[in-house]
Amino acid sequence: MLLYLCLLLPDHDKQPDACKQQAQTLLPLLLSYSPQLAQPCPGVLLLNLGASLMLFGGLRPLYRRLHHDLQALLPTAHLALAPTARAAWLLALSGNRQRRCLRRLPTLLDTLPLELLNPLPDQLRWLHSLGCLSLGALRQLPRDGLAQRGLRDLLLRLDQAYGEQALVLEWLPAPLSYQHSLELDTPSRASGPLLHGLRILLSKLEHWLEQGQLACGQILVVLHADSPRRPAPPASLNIQMARPCWRCADFLLLIQERLQSLSLPAPILRLDMHALQLHPRQSQPSSLFPDARHWQDQDLRLLERLQARLGTAYVLRPAPQASYLPEQANQWQPALVPTSTAPVQTPPLQRPAWLLEHARPLKHDSQRLWLDGRRLRLLQGPERIQSGWWADTGHQQRDYFVAQDRHGQRYWVYRDLTQEHAWYLHGVFG
Repeated sequence: MLLYLCLLLPDHDKQPDACKQQAQTLLPLLLSYSPQLAQPCPGVLLLNLGASLMLFGGLRPLYRRLHHDLQALLPTAHLALAPTARAAWLLALSGNRQRRCLRRLPTLLDTLPLELLNPLPDQLRWLHSLGCLSLGALRQLPRDGLAQRGLRDLLLRLDQAYGEQALVLEWLPAPLSYQHSLELDTPSRASGPLLHGLRILLSKLEHWLEQGQLACGQILVVLHADSPRRPAPPASLNIQMARPCWRCADFLLLIQERLQSLSLPAPILRLDMHALQLHPRQSQPSSLFPDARHWQDQDLRLLERLQARLGTAYVLRPAPQASYLPEQANQWQPALVPTSTAPVQTPPLQRPAWLLEHARPLKHDSQRLWLDGRRLRLLQGPERIQSGWWADTGHQQRDYFVAQDRHGQRYWVYRDLTQEHAWYLHGVFG
């Protein structure tokens, strides 16, 4: 049995970007009812329900359950049912009270206005001048004459609605996702039972990745507590890998590190595991030196363990930005987060190894600078650095110098030209 459901999103003709986001939200729900889901335009979703009727016990239970699930996510969406995809689409656009038609489809379609087929403005005016206002009236006109006047596409959409031509749809692929839960035999806070349950989940994940030849770059583990009297929020472990992996041992080592520093307010009863950042598995490239990839993997494993033990905010790598001001150009990001931007090419200038987070004011007189009671002597400079007036931080004008104290320690200082006699310490050389 052919049966199509059309889901018309609100504001489908005004906000195409918002409709795309809504469609991505509804995609997992609709694919759970049928694998044949198409999106011919941003605000329209077509679902083939013919093969799902027996699975859900018939049309009425299927439609009632689907309508209930959609009302929870998108209550203002319009639904329509028809034996053909184009007819369901037209019924959803029509706004009629009767949007479900399984029998006598031509009788219902004949009454629909001609504008639903989306003809060109000139074609619509010409057809209206002939007194053709509905789909039924269009079917009564000579087809050869309409085709000679450039209405072949309009006739094709008309035949698709009545089932005389097939509407070719491109089915959307199901998104890659993995989620599995495990309930422990006994609620526990100890790491032993928790690791045993996590090993079971990881072995299932490894088997699933092996079947699809996939690799996973991030795992989210949610630990649900057993506290019926005083509900406690679930704890979570976000495991970020340095490179996509698919073996259980690669994930288990980092999970052990995170469990040691995790405080649980209540015993854990259920474990949920979500696989994120799924990628097709890449073949291992060959190398002239066999140990080259081995040492690279060792460095990545070290960064993974350090991040799992210390936290993401304490394992960073430089991420310079294209900016004239040093405090804006000197940026940091987590070491294992992939970057999509090309590295910034910086000129070969003398810069300090340590840059202060906030510039420190310096004491000075007419001839000398002082830092913690030590006199500073200017060795090199000035180097003028200024930002544009269009910057959010405002227009900055500074003259930078390399200064040295009596112990030989060198500093990066600057004079703020926007203030009168204002000197600051901004960096320390190694």
